[in-house]
Amino acid sequence: MDSVTQAALGASIAHLCWHKNFGKKAFLSGAVLGTLPDLDVVFYPFLNQVQRLYWHRGESHSVFFILIASFFLTLGLQKKAYQYNLSRKKLFTGLFLIFSTHVAIDFFTVYGTQILAPLSRYGFASANLYIIDPLYTIPLIAGIFTALLSNKNQVMANRAGLILSSFYILFSLASHSYADQIFKKQLKNQNIKTIRSITAPTPFNTILWRHIALTEKGILIGYFSIIKDNSQEKIEFEKVLRNEKLVKPFENQKNFIAVNWFSKGFWSAKIKNNVVTVSDLRFGEFRPFETSHPDQWEYIFTWELNKNTQELIPTRNKNISYKKSLSVLWEKLKN
Repeated sequence: MDSVTQAALGASIAHLCWHKNFGKKAFLSGAVLGTLPDLDVVFYPFLNQVQRLYWHRGESHSVFFILIASFFLTLGLQKKAYQYNLSRKKLFTGLFLIFSTHVAIDFFTVYGTQILAPLSRYGFASANLYIIDPLYTIPLIAGIFTALLSNKNQVMANRAGLILSSFYILFSLASHSYADQIFKKQLKNQNIKTIRSITAPTPFNTILWRHIALTEKGILIGYFSIIKDNSQEKIEFEKVLRNEKLVKPFENQKNFIAVNWFSKGFWSAKIKNNVVTVSDLRFGEFRPFETSHPDQWEYIFTWELNKNTQELIPTRNKNISYKKSLSVLWEKLKN
């Protein structure tokens, strides 16, 4: 998830574990430590686009990093911790929980995390939270600020924020499970055979859900809102062609192999001015208007495929209207 959320979660966990020793200073320590795994991006200048796909949320988000970083940071910080009467065991426990929760909430997104890297490059993801969700982050921040302003109830305030955000995760899991069942039932009723599929939230909420299903004829995309009593109504799935022929010349190149791995096969290719681009469909589409054709849609992650260098070149349509795209989602949520 976003850095603000990771910092807030790290701060909250640190205060939960170390408030008796560090007091309010624990918030700052936790905020820094909570964003530590995301500092893998500092190596980006030394990596090309293909390498970045594998590196981000890779080794720094694995179970091995959690254990190794917790162990060595405990050794490095134990002298400082002793000054505050913080035992080695308690220091290790706090570090372990800060790093574990960082990886956990990344796992909850559709982006996922390579929990077993470098032994496995599989991206584990439950896809019950969007990569930015204020409804999860705000309770954490509110609890932290209330604690900072309070002298007597700081522990209670921080715990309250952590509990509320945790309940929101439980709600997202239940909401995701319900929507996923509806989508799969609809696909079955419409006699649609899928190779694999993913249900994921739309931006900033866990009410409106988006389903993408890979079939032999293309990728189907449908929406369902849990606040509407329409579980029996037919969901209209729109088809996005993958255009496999366009990527045929690249199928054995490391640039396309990386995209295919990263997107888990949920990609679509286009060609314009003799340039082939490929997009990851998992994160949602930008629609200029509700009834726009899938060929007009744009996506968060799109790359040009370079045949000569086997490089990936990120590209983004500068004319995308985020306001219009969000208004389309708002209409889907209401209607």
